[in-house]
Amino acid sequence: MFKPQMKFQKILFPVLIALSGVVFVYSLGIMTDMYGLYQTQALGGVTGSQIFYDMQGYNHNMILISIALILISALPFVFASNTRRKYYKGNVISTYVQAAAFVIAAVYMIINSLKFRSQFLNTVDFEMYKMMSETMNFMYSESTFFFDAGIIVAILLLVGAGAVVYNLTWKNKLVKQEDAILKGEANNG
Repeated sequence: MFKPQMKFQKILFPVLIALSGVVFVYSLGIMTDMYGLYQTQALGGVTGSQIFYDMQGYNHNMILISIALILISALPFVFASNTRRKYYKGNVISTYVQAAAFVIAAVYMIINSLKFRSQFLNTVDFEMYKMMSETMNFMYSESTFFFDAGIIVAILLLVGAGAVVYNLTWKNKLVKQEDAILKGEANNG
């Protein structure tokens, strides 16, 4: 009765901690494509290059959020949620904390990825940026990869939050079924 659910949770929690690691790696790379805009500042800057400075807070916050997600994703291992057959209060609380943290991080990432993607595409003078980059051998990129990746990672976080709540719901359903069976046997015997 519990075997499929137990297999699911043994896979789920390591995947979620790995996903938190992906958020950390993402947070380290957010500013990569913006560095060329920063380099143009030495020549007076390109229209729209302010985005490099505008994104600093988001980058800093994402590093802190990713570290928090890694620590929160370790909670199920502390409370043995990954191997426990029946969940107790600590397991339930850690599940909801992890799901809430994933949802909050995902919403923050989506909002900022969309905002900065729009700012990048609508304010940067790409012709001048390319000319300055070629003249001074600066890094040049029109890529929105990191903005798009942020949205994808955020969607994965939402799926992870749903999966951890689904696991808890599945576990509770099985425990209730088992309790009903045991009560039925006790009444018959």
